[in-house]
Amino acid sequence: MNAYERGTGFLLARLGSLTARSWTAFLAAHDLTQGQYAVLVMLDEHGPQGQRRLAGLVAVDARNIVAVLDSLVRRGLVERRPDEADRRRRTVALTERGKALVTAIAGAAAEEQDGFLSALDPAERAQLNQLLRRLYASHVDGPA
Repeated sequence: MNAYERGTGFLLARLGSLTARSWTAFLAAHDLTQGQYAVLVMLDEHGPQGQRRLAGLVAVDARNIVAVLDSLVRRGLVERRPDEADRRRRTVALTERGKALVTAIAGAAAEEQDGFLSALDPAERAQLNQLLRRLYASHVDGPA
């Protein structure tokens, strides 16, 4: 291993690339994009949401989420409903088929992650996750 390959920045970048490629292939095998999966997970975790709020939760511009939602509606994974409080607005909700897919993928995703992290024992995986979350928060959320 060369000196630059031992550097933390290189390792983070390289592992990020490898895991992104693996995750993209995993989602493609389930006929999903990252954006579609993010919408499904957010709706599963937060329940029905207005389109603008949902765009904020998945960090996508509200104009760009329309195409993602349209594709999920066509597949019967989400549905748009009139908002109970304001009939001019629409909320987006998971269908039963969408809920089943999120549940099925969650188990498969855990297996995929286990495979990627197989060189680490459970305590090392927990420690790595804790360190990465702290580092992530320091750059995304700012200092604690």
